[in-house]
Amino acid sequence: MAKRRRPNPVLRTAAALLAGCCALAALADEPLSFLLARRDEEFSPYDEGVSGRRALRSRDRSNEERAAMAAKWAAQVQTQGGGDGMYAWARHHLRPLSTTPDPSKEVALFWHIPKSGGSTAKSLYRCLGKSIDIESQPKDIMIAKELQIVQSGEVDLIFSSFPDYAITHLYDNMHKGRVLAMFRHPVERLISKFYYLQIATWERTFRPEWKDMDILEWIDKHNLDNDHMTKKLAGKVQRSTATEDDLRLAMRTIKARFVVGLMSEMEESVRRFNVVLGIDEERRQSKRCMDQYFGSGNAKKKTNSNKHPKVETDGEAWQLLAEQNALDIRLYDYVVKLFEEQKELIETYRSALAEVPEITPPVPAASS
Repeated sequence: MAKRRRPNPVLRTAAALLAGCCALAALADEPLSFLLARRDEEFSPYDEGVSGRRALRSRDRSNEERAAMAAKWAAQVQTQGGGDGMYAWARHHLRPLSTTPDPSKEVALFWHIPKSGGSTAKSLYRCLGKSIDIESQPKDIMIAKELQIVQSGEVDLIFSSFPDYAITHLYDNMHKGRVLAMFRHPVERLISKFYYLQIATWERTFRPEWKDMDILEWIDKHNLDNDHMTKKLAGKVQRSTATEDDLRLAMRTIKARFVVGLMSEMEESVRRFNVVLGIDEERRQSKRCMDQYFGSGNAKKKTNSNKHPKVETDGEAWQLLAEQNALDIRLYDYVVKLFEEQKELIETYRSALAEVPEITPPVPAASS
């Protein structure tokens, strides 16, 4: 397989000016971009700080205008569900799970759901030698679009927390992708977020004021990040309300187009992703990297985890979060079932890819 070219930082910087103009021009037709004005978790997944990028800020729009734009974008996404019951961006720009992956030609997208193993996955795939690109914000996505980062074959794997926006703009009918996603129980994810942002001084969304706060107070007065997964797939923002229709479209889209993983089964999930990405786990480097993250003893690499007080599942805090995230919990339970169902699918991929002969470059003839 031909080695992909590494992203050229000079070209990326040069394209930023053009992409910035495109991003501003797109505001009228892409209401999601209004989010760039907000400084909260909706705009910067707290464990994506490694990108070092700053979002554009829209200073001239009133809160009412932004709310109207958000509603318009959500309505557009909602009406895009076709007869197959999935979102149009997934139907048009992603390959069906029924087709065998072709790692030499496809660029996968990893949907980074905050506090669900995404940071660990980034570090692991760098170790495994994959060229990855982190598109944390809509502005970054527009820059990558101008650079044609998917079409150029510069990267193997894209990480983004905006699956609908990234897939709509980075992929096309001639360059379809695949989505990998690691899921975590929604209540566990939010509890982890609450404690993590109390101490995460390196994150832009660091919240020191939460450190001495009771979790019940946080749930009642500060947490806006409910039904995160359902809203993200629908193109909605934190303050929006997710609906039964959003959940239905999310389920059907994930079932037809996403290779799912579970944070509670992270090693197995990563091994499945490795099949899709064409990673040979028998190679020395692959074995070393997998052992670093999933081995035993002192050699095991520390992940981006944060120890915190346990919240009991029958306690008031857990129950309140469960009520506020009822749609996401149903979506997560559905994904757990899909995870079991996809085991056979991944084995089918593994067998099909094993039958593809490896291309060995010709050996130059010896000079006489």
